[in-house]
Amino acid sequence: MNIFATQSHPKYNSLAPHPSAHTDNDSEKTLLESAITDDGLSTDTESTIEEDEYHKLRKPWRTLSLQLCITLLNLSLLAGSAFCYYQTFYVKTPLPGYTTFLNEDLKKVSYYSPLLDVIDVPSTTQQINGSLFPGRNPSIFRLPPSPEVDAAWSAVAEVPIFAIPSSAVRILGKDPARTVRLPESLGFPADMHLAQLDSAHQIHCLNALRKAVFASYYYDAAKKPPRNRLHWIHLSHCAGILLQNLMCQANLDVVTLNWVETQENPFPDFSVNKQCRDFGAIQRWQQEHRLSEEVLQKIVRQTEEGGYIELPPPVQNILDAFVEAETPWDFDWAGM
Repeated sequence: MNIFATQSHPKYNSLAPHPSAHTDNDSEKTLLESAITDDGLSTDTESTIEEDEYHKLRKPWRTLSLQLCITLLNLSLLAGSAFCYYQTFYVKTPLPGYTTFLNEDLKKVSYYSPLLDVIDVPSTTQQINGSLFPGRNPSIFRLPPSPEVDAAWSAVAEVPIFAIPSSAVRILGKDPARTVRLPESLGFPADMHLAQLDSAHQIHCLNALRKAVFASYYYDAAKKPPRNRLHWIHLSHCAGILLQNLMCQANLDVVTLNWVETQENPFPDFSVNKQCRDFGAIQRWQQEHRLSEEVLQKIVRQTEEGGYIELPPPVQNILDAFVEAETPWDFDWAGM
């Protein structure tokens, strides 16, 4: 045997790792991972605690903010309601078309009148003298015609003319382009118009009917102008005006009936109590604000001006109505 022949090196098997070695390595790894995990867990726990603390602190503020908003909303609603209540029951505004609180109760039951803003018209309870016979101290308005009686009637039957602005004319439902303006040449503002009180016209009409009752006194052909067609037309107009006003303002004042000596049947007592307006206050205002006759005579329609009211064909020339007529049967009413 050749001892120098190449011999294969002996094979050495690798030693298997000792079990303890694996255990040690795993333990170290586990410890390392555990340490890492513990550090992560510690960090996550701290973060969670901080977040919890943050939410715990934030939640009361959210609740407080919501409560504050609701409280402010309720206070706003309460303030708004109080303001509306105050405006409704304590802060008044004048009725539509008016600028003052004067005659407020009267305004509520009347059509618009600019005078209700300037004349204080109080009302008082008065008893009407409704006796059939004049009595010992009769009212002068019930006496037969005389200069004194005529003077008394003239004082209440006057129809003074005064001025109102264009704004009042419009609220009255009239067209300022058609109503008569006061001329600026006479020193009046550009928007002033002529006006009169309807109540004054009604008394004028009542006086006209009174005179018709005493026709022999007022229309004696030897002393007074003869009656013509316009006279009867005027009386017809007055009767119609008074009837319409009485029906329009029909009151509900109650008349009782009494047993009266010489009367076998119940007799009405027309002396009723009424709530009366201060007629004297109205009269005084009219006298203080009336336009003078001198001014009124200067107000005439110019032929070149337009805006006038056209009369219907039967009475286009109102002068035709001045034809004499002793009685209302002396002419054709349908033609008028």
